[in-house]
Amino acid sequence: MIYRFLRATLTLALLATASAFQVWHDVNRYDVHGNECVYREKTDVVCSQVCVAELSNCPPSLRPSCPDGQLFCADGDCHDECTEEIQAQNPCHCSRSGGKLPSEAQDLIPCLAIPNVTIQQFHPWNSQNDIRNACGAEANITDQSKTVGVWGKSWLGGDIAAVWAECPAAPSPNYKYTESYWIAVYAVNGALALLILIWSVYKGFAEQSVRAATSGKVGSIRDKSADSSDGVAAGSGRSMGDNMAEKPVFGSTPKDALTESRSGSVDMAMPNNRLSGYSDSILGTVCVWSIAVVTILWICFLGVWTADYYGSLPGKHSGVLYSLAYENDFLELATFLILWGITFVILIVLYVLQPHLRNYFRLLALPAKGEYVCVVRPLHEIKVTETSVNWLQVHINVLTEWLQAAMSRDKEYTTCPVERTSEGRLYFTYQCTRYVLDEQTQQYAPYEFDLGSGHRGLIDQAGGLSSTEASYRLELVGPNFIEVKVPNIFGAFAREL
Repeated sequence: MIYRFLRATLTLALLATASAFQVWHDVNRYDVHGNECVYREKTDVVCSQVCVAELSNCPPSLRPSCPDGQLFCADGDCHDECTEEIQAQNPCHCSRSGGKLPSEAQDLIPCLAIPNVTIQQFHPWNSQNDIRNACGAEANITDQSKTVGVWGKSWLGGDIAAVWAECPAAPSPNYKYTESYWIAVYAVNGALALLILIWSVYKGFAEQSVRAATSGKVGSIRDKSADSSDGVAAGSGRSMGDNMAEKPVFGSTPKDALTESRSGSVDMAMPNNRLSGYSDSILGTVCVWSIAVVTILWICFLGVWTADYYGSLPGKHSGVLYSLAYENDFLELATFLILWGITFVILIVLYVLQPHLRNYFRLLALPAKGEYVCVVRPLHEIKVTETSVNWLQVHINVLTEWLQAAMSRDKEYTTCPVERTSEGRLYFTYQCTRYVLDEQTQQYAPYEFDLGSGHRGLIDQAGGLSSTEASYRLELVGPNFIEVKVPNIFGAFAREL
């Protein structure tokens, strides 16, 4: 055991002190024994163009001679006429024009092209010098290292009468970010951000009175045996269990109220649940739909770039690869990855905020006054291996609980619409149970009817209920029916994803 520990420690120490560098793109000059690598032959090497200010400065073997009636143009060939299009193909300008073309290169014109050469002893680590020497020898240029400069490094002047047109790599194209599709991105997302900002400000002012009235407390449905400190009714100062047990619930008239003979009790199946009321707002609804539309637009925008990658866009872009990225594959791929990342982040954020998103774009209200009631129920896991877990499992459990809390997955959020009974009483249905508003306590509570504690009580009810009593109970507890919502095939597939 000690030996294994020492060996692992020594291995980690060696790894910590080791160093390395990447040589995948560097040509080795020496072999594993330290000897310089054997030279090799390289055939059909393309020579750079020789550029001069006047054709008379071209080496004798490269001076152009055109047939009668033709002119030697800037593209390096003879033509009947040197048009602007031909002149624009000057290899000595290295595909640059306007302000991007150095002033030293503006008057350069090419000599005749040098034929391809073969280099007998080619040094990959010194390739440019080898190519210049071989091409200079082919063109009979004497002392070319002093009389011929390099484009962008040494221009005409002094002993330098010509320039090798070794064009540096053209700068990679990039967006001006004033393209029409980027302006559309700014406009759509900016409008959404402004809309959400306006809603946040409006929501903050509109909810001030409600937050002041509740003092940060929300309604609760508690066990009737709980202390008054366990569940204080909003604005009442008494627990629902006390109110429901001691007083008539809704009023004094037999038809419009629950009397002492029909007294109810708080359901003991929902301890420690929190209630919050919400009301719809046109502006909030517009925000929700705007978020949905913008999310769909982001996905469609990603699809447009995918089509552009394969040259499948319609119209003038048809058949052109990477047309939105100036036909540059690297820029196209980088843009697609960034857009894919943004879309992924949007979907993750929507998933994390999903329990709160719709109600955030509603106005907070007292549960008794709102159009919706949000029931927040804590979720508790049963860990059957709690006594036998190891150190790693303990930390995994802690991390899991933290992530569940951070993503609001440690509670169940259910938003129920508030409805009215046939007699006008407010209620909402949660988990197949009807919760009716107590006008005195301004709290929602389920209702129970006492069917008797013995056989005699049941026998007394053998004749059934009167129509009035049946209607009364139907109003308070709802139909004797358990509703199970089964999603359609598309909804089920979306939930599986």
